[in-house]
Amino acid sequence: MIKIISDSTAYLPKEFIEKNDITVIPLHVLYMGEEFDEGLPGTYDAFFESFTKTKIFPKTSQPSLEDFVKAYNKVIDEGNEAIVFTISSSLSGCNSVANLAKNECKDPSKISIVDSGSCGQVVCGYAMEVIEKVKEGKSREEIVEYIERLKENSTICFVPDSLEYLYKGGRIGKVSATLGTILQLKPILTFKKGVLSCAKKVFGANKAISELFAMIPKTFKRLFVIHIANTKNYDTLKSKVVTTFPNIEAVEGEMGPVIASHIGPAIGVCWIAE
Repeated sequence: MIKIISDSTAYLPKEFIEKNDITVIPLHVLYMGEEFDEGLPGTYDAFFESFTKTKIFPKTSQPSLEDFVKAYNKVIDEGNEAIVFTISSSLSGCNSVANLAKNECKDPSKISIVDSGSCGQVVCGYAMEVIEKVKEGKSREEIVEYIERLKENSTICFVPDSLEYLYKGGRIGKVSATLGTILQLKPILTFKKGVLSCAKKVFGANKAISELFAMIPKTFKRLFVIHIANTKNYDTLKSKVVTTFPNIEAVEGEMGPVIASHIGPAIGVCWIAE
C-alpha cells in the first residue's frame, strides 16, 4: 500500500491525517528562547497571539535525519511504500535531509521524495490527489509523475497584512516598507515552482482580494482559501470565495509559524491545476 509522509508545512488537517493514516514530520521553531515542534492547524493560537504583538521573527529548522529514517522504516516494516512531500527546497533544507534519510533507510526503493516547490495547502492538495490515484490503482511511479505535472500550474498566493514583516525578513527595504504602509499598498505574492515573487501591487485590501480572484485559473482542480493568524480580512475573503464559486467547495486552511516567519500574518488562496 502507498502511504503519505509530509513535513508539517503542508498544514494538513488533523482529521484528514487520521483518516488517511498520514505521517507528519514537524519542522522546529525557535521563538523567544523556546524551541518547539510546529504542530498542526488548530494549535497555533498562543503563538500568533504573541507573534502579532511582539513582531519578533521566529527561527526555524528542518527535522533531523533520524526523524525521516524512522518514518521510512516504519512504512517499510509494515510492508508498504511511501510518497514523501517536503516544503520547497528554496525555503528549507528539509528536502535535502529527506533525501539523505532515504539512503539510510532499510529499502530506499520503497520511497519516493517530492520537492513540492511550494508549501501549505498546495501540498495538501497533492496529498488529496495521491489518495484518489491510489484508489484508482495507480502505481507510486505513476502518481509521482502525475504530481510533477501538477506542479507546473499549481500556485499559492498571499496578501500580507503588513509590509513590516517582509522588511524584517529581509525581503524588502525599509523605505519601501514605510512608503507602502503609509499608502496602504498591498503586494500580491505568488509562490510557484520554488520562486516567491510579487505578482502585483495594489492599493487597499478590497482591491487586493479582487486581484487574487482574477489570478485563479478556470481549470483548477482544487481551491483553498487560507490565512496566517486569522487576520481581519479573512472573513471577507471567505465570503468572496462562496460568492464567486458557488458550486465549488473550497477548503479552508490555516498556516503556521514556519511560513509566518517568511511573510507574517496574511490571507490568500491556492489552487491545484492541470
